[in-house]
Amino acid sequence: MTTPTPHDCFFRENFARPVIARDFLRHVLPQAVLADLDLERLRISPDTFVTEALRKIYSDLVYQIPYRDTRLSVYLLFEHKSHSDHWVLLQLLRYMVASGELYRDQNPEAKSLPPIYPLVLYHGQANWRAPTRFHDLIEPLPGALKPFVPQFGYALHDISAKSNTEIKGEVLSRLVQLALRHIYGDQPSERFEELLELIAKVSRDTTALSVLESLLRYYVQGTGRLDEQQARALLEQIFPGEPLMETFIDRYIDQGRQLGEQRGEAKMLLRQIERKFGPPSEAVRNRITQADSDTLLHWSDRILEAGSLDEVLH
Repeated sequence: MTTPTPHDCFFRENFARPVIARDFLRHVLPQAVLADLDLERLRISPDTFVTEALRKIYSDLVYQIPYRDTRLSVYLLFEHKSHSDHWVLLQLLRYMVASGELYRDQNPEAKSLPPIYPLVLYHGQANWRAPTRFHDLIEPLPGALKPFVPQFGYALHDISAKSNTEIKGEVLSRLVQLALRHIYGDQPSERFEELLELIAKVSRDTTALSVLESLLRYYVQGTGRLDEQQARALLEQIFPGEPLMETFIDRYIDQGRQLGEQRGEAKMLLRQIERKFGPPSEAVRNRITQADSDTLLHWSDRILEAGSLDEVLH
């Protein structure tokens, strides 16, 4: 399993917010599809983040959206890409099969499967060049064999700087998309200021503060597009003299400092593990980099006398 990128984390964190998801889908889904869906009852599928094992199979996000006034649902597979992925159709097919098997397990009396709408959001630096129909991956494909090979496509929402896609919607859903679009730009400070000005329009909204915190983690801690001083100066410029924002800024800076300290502790522990037990696996690296300070300190104490890695992390 690959480690989620800062882009993945920002995408998942914000498109898992129902208010953002509903507004985004209202402006992206075809009207013929929207007419049959009840977006007000949209929910994130609980199967999206169930276990580490399922995260190897499931898409970035799976929405379940009720169909008209029935108990039936349409499953929307929402996949995020920061680079053009030639094999995305194979990945989507894997999701669909896994989703169908899970649906059968959960609904043993069912004789049919719910429909699935695959949607890919792209914000990379190069043009999207991946095939859009599954038959395009098969070569050769004689006409006589076409009926026996799966055929499906996906909807592509390209918000990269190279596309002409107009970003529509309410403030927060537009902001999240613009943040993804601008992340590779050569004027991060100017673009970040524009995003803050958008948030200022809805700064009293509790969801807006959560999105702002996510945005700061993405641009400052995740991708290094801004440093702490630049971020703080822009925050104080856009929100001058607002007690709520001053408290938020101080809290964010404290969190950033703590995160920096945690990363240093994790790096030191990984170095000690490598010197004593050899290079750690990707799973061990992920576990250590995601641990809190108390846990890292506990493991660092254990490594002095431990005879194996299991004894350190037990």
